[in-house]
Amino acid sequence: MKTILALFTGFSVGYLLLPLFLARKSGILQSTNYKGQPILNSAGVWLSLVLILGASPMLIWYPKLPLFWFFVLSITFIGFIDDLFYEKAKGIKGHLLKLRSKILTTGIIKLVFIFLLSLGLVIFLQRELWYLDALLLSLFANTVNTLDTRPGQAMQFFGFIFLSSLFFTKTDTVRILATVLAGSSLALWPYEMKEKTMLGDAGANLLGIVVGLMLWDLTLLYKVTLIILAFIWQLVADNFSLSKFIARIKER
Repeated sequence: MKTILALFTGFSVGYLLLPLFLARKSGILQSTNYKGQPILNSAGVWLSLVLILGASPMLIWYPKLPLFWFFVLSITFIGFIDDLFYEKAKGIKGHLLKLRSKILTTGIIKLVFIFLLSLGLVIFLQRELWYLDALLLSLFANTVNTLDTRPGQAMQFFGFIFLSSLFFTKTDTVRILATVLAGSSLALWPYEMKEKTMLGDAGANLLGIVVGLMLWDLTLLYKVTLIILAFIWQLVADNFSLSKFIARIKER
């Protein structure tokens, strides 16, 4: 019942607040997509606001929600800063090459802060495998970000993980938080697919960090396996076009 309520409030609040977001015809939330067309960027700012408002009724049962709100809002804000600067360096490799040239990019700052925030959260919650949990969170925040190059890819990945992990996620607060986010993502989905909005780093990092939260109740073996796969994914994303690869799979 609580899960259904969380899905409903996430969708309802998202649906009601979407017109306010879509009304932004200019300003810092405007960017260009992969086609060079103007688009509302950083839908993650709207998504994080909806997440908090949609999850507010659940405070009655889940008093730890504000802690996770602070965490995901911080991740969203860091991603939004990266969106504003819109640096040309792409991927971890690109940012490291910039750093090698003594240029500190917002991308590097974002990666460091996401890891530090993740580390702070798991230590505060006294997670047993805190070092793996922090790594899992920060890696998946960036993994989902690599998918946000074409409409719907990042949201589809989030949806797949959400449905797959909904029943084995032991942390109730995380499950409810993820369910509210799933509801609000459903409200945004049509506009994402029509290329009227774009998640940006703010939204992709938000989805990715919640994916990481949903996975941190897995066993040690699964966690290590996912961390290795995420590392491999980063290497592939830095050297190949994932969008072209995914497009070829869909054509077959």
